Amino acid sequence: MRPKLVMNSKLLEKYFKGACSPEEVQEVLNWFKSEELNQKQEQDLNQLWQEAEEEKENTKFTVSTNRLFDKINQAIDNPDVTSVRVSKAEAELVPVKSKWPGLFRIAAAVLIPLCFLWVYATYFSRKESATPIKYVTMQPAPNARRIINLEDGSKITLNAGSQVSYPEHFPKFKREIKLSGEAFFEIAKDKQRPFIVKTGTISTQALGTSFNIKFHPEDNFISVALATGSVKIDKHIAAGSRQIAQLIPGQQLVYNKTKQKYQILTYEPLEVLGWREGILSFKKASLNQVTHKLEDWYGIEIEVAGKVPVKKAEWNYTGSYQNQSLDDVLKGIGFVKDFTYEKKGDKIKIKFN
Repeated sequence: MRPKLVMNSKLLEKYFKGACSPEEVQEVLNWFKSEELNQKQEQDLNQLWQEAEEEKENTKFTVSTNRLFDKINQAIDNPDVTSVRVSKAEAELVPVKSKWPGLFRIAAAVLIPLCFLWVYATYFSRKESATPIKYVTMQPAPNARRIINLEDGSKITLNAGSQVSYPEHFPKFKREIKLSGEAFFEIAKDKQRPFIVKTGTISTQALGTSFNIKFHPEDNFISVALATGSVKIDKHIAAGSRQIAQLIPGQQLVYNKTKQKYQILTYEPLEVLGWREGILSFKKASLNQVTHKLEDWYGIEIEVAGKVPVKKAEWNYTGSYQNQSLDDVLKGIGFVKDFTYEKKGDKIKIKFN
């Protein structure tokens, strides 16, 4: 009975880079000859396939399988061959065809992307990594919003008290930015380059869609509200990231940073998206939520004094204001909630009786 051979991903990658010893080369070639895959081999192939699938999203080419199979056959027949090298010219888009039967076709399907990854790393990645990425940081003036048109055709509407940072020129395989505050994104379609917004411990990814994100580092919640298209939301973990949700239009994810839990809810467009039209909206908002929103909106500092209500059941506020001054808003809320205020420069003192 022929003994079953064991192969691992590291040795396969080493073989395709031409870094194997003669003994390791023979081990790989003997494995190529075997069509019987044990459980460990299938697990290795599955892992390689998952890694290759992730990388294929970032590439436009694959390897000519006919040429690759010819080279592997030559290596099997010729013990002096020490590796299977794939030239840059052989990296092209072709259909996958295999003359080998059974489960070995799976091995071929996995090894082909790995070969191209080696080609890409050798010939293309050096040029991109040699160029340092320059970042641009934008922040609107207090009590103002700002529209940012990106080079890829995407548009960002940045709310007051917010900041966004992004590369001056997006690299070839992704469009990634960082947000602190609140912004509405209208993303230009680009299937080769996902658009990723990083907000603390979660990331929101889209190809072509529109959505709103609110993330203040000092707040306990991150919210993502989808207007059109679809987005997937990932949570950063020690091993990388994992998907926690995928939204459809009209849904909003609210992530609790302390509990590391989230909810998916429907939302009121006026309450969540109205700020783009200068609408300041509150719905059953606590005192802290009201003061924080006013601070961000008008670029001020608020101090609260007197008999301050601490429980939400004691104090919540619903109302909306469009393009109104801070004085008008404070007078309106104060009339309903029975407080007075003093204004000194950019500092406001609210006093409860």
